[in-house]
Amino acid sequence: MTKQDNYTMGSDAVRDAWLTNFYTENHLAYETFPHKVASPEQLNFMIYMGGEQFYYPCSDELFVAIIEKRAGILLTSAYSEIWSRIEALVPQVIEDVYKQQYLLSLLSMKYQHENISQVLLPTRLEKRLLAIFTTISEVNRPLGYLREIENKRAARFLACNKFQQVFTSRKGLQIDSQSTLEEIDLQIYLLRLQRLFLLSTVEDIWQQHKPPAMDVLEPILNSAINTEGWEWLCDRLRRFISTRKQSYLLWIAGRSGEIMFDLAIIRLLMKLGVKVILTVKQDFYYREISFGDILEDPVLDMALAGATIVSDNTISKNELLRLLHEDNRLLVISDGTGEQFNPLLTSVTFARAFKEADLVVSRCPGSRECIANRFLFTRDMVSIIRKGNGTVGVSLKKRHPAVIRFSEYDLRAKAQYLMNKAKKEKQQGRKIMFYSAIVGSIPGQLEVAKKILNVFIKHLRSTLDDVMVINPGEYFEEGMDADDIMYMWEIFQRSGMIDIWRFQSFADVEHSFKLMKEKVPPEWTGKDATYSTGCTKEMEIAMDMQKKYPEMQLIGPSWEKFQRRREYGVGKLYDRALADGE
Repeated sequence: MTKQDNYTMGSDAVRDAWLTNFYTENHLAYETFPHKVASPEQLNFMIYMGGEQFYYPCSDELFVAIIEKRAGILLTSAYSEIWSRIEALVPQVIEDVYKQQYLLSLLSMKYQHENISQVLLPTRLEKRLLAIFTTISEVNRPLGYLREIENKRAARFLACNKFQQVFTSRKGLQIDSQSTLEEIDLQIYLLRLQRLFLLSTVEDIWQQHKPPAMDVLEPILNSAINTEGWEWLCDRLRRFISTRKQSYLLWIAGRSGEIMFDLAIIRLLMKLGVKVILTVKQDFYYREISFGDILEDPVLDMALAGATIVSDNTISKNELLRLLHEDNRLLVISDGTGEQFNPLLTSVTFARAFKEADLVVSRCPGSRECIANRFLFTRDMVSIIRKGNGTVGVSLKKRHPAVIRFSEYDLRAKAQYLMNKAKKEKQQGRKIMFYSAIVGSIPGQLEVAKKILNVFIKHLRSTLDDVMVINPGEYFEEGMDADDIMYMWEIFQRSGMIDIWRFQSFADVEHSFKLMKEKVPPEWTGKDATYSTGCTKEMEIAMDMQKKYPEMQLIGPSWEKFQRRREYGVGKLYDRALADGE
C-alpha cells in the first residue's frame, strides 16, 4: 500500500479488521462515537471524499505505516515528543510536590499503556493525556496567566509610538505616475498585512520582558515575503475586494502573543470588506488560544470589543449567515476540540463556517501534518506559520477541482428566480401552491420518496385549474445538501408568494401508490409530512407566515402531529435522532 492508494475494504479481512481497530481505538469511528465524531455528511462540508470510504487526520506516511504495522519508529519518536511536553507542563501548572508526583505517575501509566498497541495517533494520545491532566489538576485555564502576559506584551508593542512610526513608513511602496488612488490604497493595505505577518514571527516581542529594539525589527518589518503561496493569497484578496459578492474568511487562530498580530491583520481585512470568522480551541491546548481565553483574558476582551462571540457549537446555517450579515463585526467561534486540527472531531458550527468560507487561513504549525496529506479540502486553505525570525512559511492547498459549491449568493439567486417566476404567475391570475413532502426523511427511501412526490405533483397539476404547483424536488441540483436546500427554500417561503401550502398526508401517499398501481410498502404505511424534520421546520415557517398573510391556506396534518421531529441531521434530509439510531 502506497501513499496514493485508495484502499478499499473487502479484499483482506485481517487488514480490514486492523483498519476498523485503528478508527475505534482512536475514537474516530462515527458508527461507534456518533455524538463525538463528524458524520460523513458533516465531514463532506470540509473534506472532498469523492467516494472514498474513510478519512484519516494524519500524514499519509504515518497512516500507511500504522495499517502495515510498521509504525514503531515513527510513533515512538512522536510519542516521546508528546511525553516531553506533558512532563514539562505538570510542574509549570502544579506547585504541590505530592500532586506533581501523583499526576506524573498517573500520566506515565496511561502513556505506557497506550504505547503498547502501536495504533494510536500521536494527536489522540496527547488529547487523552491532556484530558487526564486538566481533570486531575482542577486548574482553571492551565497556563492562562502566561498566555495573558504574552498577549499583554504583544498588545503593548503594537500600540507603542515607535512601532507605529516604522509600521506606517512609506518604505516599500511602489508608486509611479500611472498608479491610481485605488491601486495605491490596496498596496498600502497589502504592505501592512505583510509587515504584520513578518513581525508575528518574532516571538521575543511577547516572550521577553522587553521587545527587541526597533533597529533590530525594522529590517524584518521592511523585508518581503517571496513565496508562491503569498502571491496567490494577495491575488485572492484583490479578487475579494474587486467582486461585488460578500467574501467570508475562516481564520484558524494560533498561539498567545501571535493572536494579537492576527487580530490586527483581521481588522485590516475587515476594512477591505472581508468578513472574518475567527476560530479558537474549545479546550486547553498549551499556548493555543482557547474559548476560555476569549471569555476571561482582559486583553483579548478589549481587542475583541464589538465582536460576536458564538458559544453554540451546533449553530444552524441560517443563524450563522444571519450573524455574518450583521454590521461589520468579527465572528468568534470554537473548533470544538482541544487538539491539533482534526476535521473528524470539529464542531458542527466549525464545519458550517468552513463550508461557508471562501478561504481558510490556518495559523497552527502543528496542523501541517493533517493539512499535507493526500486529501483535498472543499475550500482553498492557506497555512501561514513561523519558520524563524522574519521568515514566514506560506503553504497553499487548493480545494478539490470537483467540489460543487453553492454559495449564499447562489442560493439567494435561485430563490429570487423562483420568486420572480411565482410573481409572474400570480399576475396572470394563478394561485401558488407549495407542496411539502417527505424527500429524504426515511433512510434508504430517497428514490422512492422522489418517485411518490413526482407522481402526486403530476396528479395535482392535472386536476387543479389555474394553480401553479411547486415541487421542491424539481429544483434539487447535484451537490446540494440539506443545509443548502433548507436555506434556499426558506427565502422563498418567507416571500409571501405562497397562496396554498399543502403538506403531504398519508392519503396523498396512499393515492400516489395507487396511481403507480402498487401496494403501499411497510416503510411507507402511516407516513406523512409529520415524519419529516424538514417538513416540521417548514410547518413552523408556514404558521409564522399565516400570521402575516391570514388568507394563506394550510392543508395537511395538524401542527400537533409534527412534534415528533425537531432537528434535521447535519447535511442530511432526515432527522438526527433517526440517523443516530441507525
